[in-house]
Amino acid sequence: MKRLTLHQWEEKYIKGNLKRFDQKNTAGNRTTWDPVLKEVLDDWSVPGAVKNKPGYYLEDWALYWGCRRGTLLGLLNTSVPNPPKRTRDFAEAARRICPELDFLRSKPPEGARLRDTDPGSLTKKIKKVARWFGADDVGICKIDRRWLYSHTYDEEAEKGDGNESPGTAKSVPQYVPEEIQWAVVMLFEMDYHVLSYYPTLCSHSVSSLGYSRMAVTNQFLSTFIRYLGFKAIDCTTNQVGLNIPMAMQAGLGDLGRSGLLISPKYGPRVRISKVLTDLPLVPDSPVDFGVTEFCERCEICAERCPSQSIKYGPRTTEPNNASNIEGVLKWPANAETCRIYWARMKQGCSVCIGCCPFNKPDNLFHRAVRWLTDHARFADPFYIRMDKLLGYGTPKPADSFWEEWRPKPGSG
Repeated sequence: MKRLTLHQWEEKYIKGNLKRFDQKNTAGNRTTWDPVLKEVLDDWSVPGAVKNKPGYYLEDWALYWGCRRGTLLGLLNTSVPNPPKRTRDFAEAARRICPELDFLRSKPPEGARLRDTDPGSLTKKIKKVARWFGADDVGICKIDRRWLYSHTYDEEAEKGDGNESPGTAKSVPQYVPEEIQWAVVMLFEMDYHVLSYYPTLCSHSVSSLGYSRMAVTNQFLSTFIRYLGFKAIDCTTNQVGLNIPMAMQAGLGDLGRSGLLISPKYGPRVRISKVLTDLPLVPDSPVDFGVTEFCERCEICAERCPSQSIKYGPRTTEPNNASNIEGVLKWPANAETCRIYWARMKQGCSVCIGCCPFNKPDNLFHRAVRWLTDHARFADPFYIRMDKLLGYGTPKPADSFWEEWRPKPGSG
């Protein structure tokens, strides 16, 4: 694995002038206002809409919603620009009920001063405490404002006005203060064995648990930074800006054919969060460990994608639809067909994660294979053929989940 300069990374991916992305055009937000998606989607998350079958029994739904519960911490997050209406309402209600409860602010004691402001030392401490708070990997990047949303979108605000014409969305310009210059980007591993029961609620629960873990860790880390006397914007999910390019610039992975971040250690089996801050830090460098060359030869995720939303062939700068950013050389996933498939099947998917050859347990054998895919890239076709022959990425039968699953206490 080699480190790239930001200039080298730019030459590899950026082809033309980038326009900042409007948050309303993410696939999830488009389902609430864009007729292309809104008019064809049902609520895939309703338990009663799913047949009683392995992977969708009541205990499977209980596992899924139990894993997702931590995301409610998002209601506490007013640090983002233009906080959603439901968050503002929750904060206001809490203040009315208990005016002395100032749980949304964290100030150091009067007169307290940070004794060490060296960026290198602070970076080591931030990475150490982020891992202590629950992150599986941490990287730092200087904020590239091309990845920040030009506008934010609030579904509740769009509903509340009632004057918009069909097919429009209310976007509010987003402003991130200039002094906020650094992003602490964190990865959260999703359990390899549970994910192998895709596509069921069992496998989908690991994604939900990732979001819950992110919400907790981001709250902890944001409080830590504010208590040092600095500013922190908690971006638990894809809030404020695009996660994947920031994670790439922070040295946490590279971009795969599926459109997902590929981590050197965990493959695509990660969730990403970030905290933006003015705390002086030292950035990491982007990495190159053979993902692009491997994905150019491997089309396993495209072959197995149930909705055929993953692009075959070479990379391109041409977007599929409004949910792709223009000017980046990549394999643009079709977010529309992907999201419609989720709705029609009334389930999560995770096929592209589960079948990816980079999705392997982190043990000595697979670390050796990852080393070979980096240092002997000419043999990529052989690695791909062996992955298929050995049956990696084959989903396990859902009816065996509760008998075979052996969770580790406190594990992700």
